[in-house]
Amino acid sequence: MTLVVKKLDEKKLREFKAEAIRRGLTLSQAIEEAMELWLSNSVLLSDLDVNNLAYIRFKKDLSKYKGRYVVFALGKFIGAFESLDGVAKALRELRPRPKHAIVLKVGYDKKIEGELEWWGGAIELETA
Repeated sequence: MTLVVKKLDEKKLREFKAEAIRRGLTLSQAIEEAMELWLSNSVLLSDLDVNNLAYIRFKKDLSKYKGRYVVFALGKFIGAFESLDGVAKALRELRPRPKHAIVLKVGYDKKIEGELEWWGGAIELETA
C-alpha cells in the first residue's frame, strides 16, 4: 500500500527514520510497529494524563498570566483568557472536542493557615 502523509514535522521524521535504522528496521516496519503499539492501548495515556503533562511542562511560565484563566486540553496549552466565557468559547471551538480540560485561574490559590492534619494513617484500604 502506498501512503502519502502531509504536514509532518521534518525533524521528528528524521529522528524516527534514524531510530528505525538503529533498530535494523525499514521505515515501513517501524511505522507498522508504532501503529501496533499505539493501537494496543498499553502505551496510550488518558486525556487527563496528557493534559496534566502539558500543565507540568508549562507550569514555570504561568506567572505571566496572573489573574487570567489558563486552559490545557488535547495535551497542550490552549490559551489564557480574561473570563470563563472566553474559556468556554475556546473549548467549544477545539477540534476534536476535548473530553477533559484543565482550567485554572493563575495566582489565586488560597493559602491554608494553621496546622493541618494528615489522615493517611487513619484510613484503611479494604479489598472489594
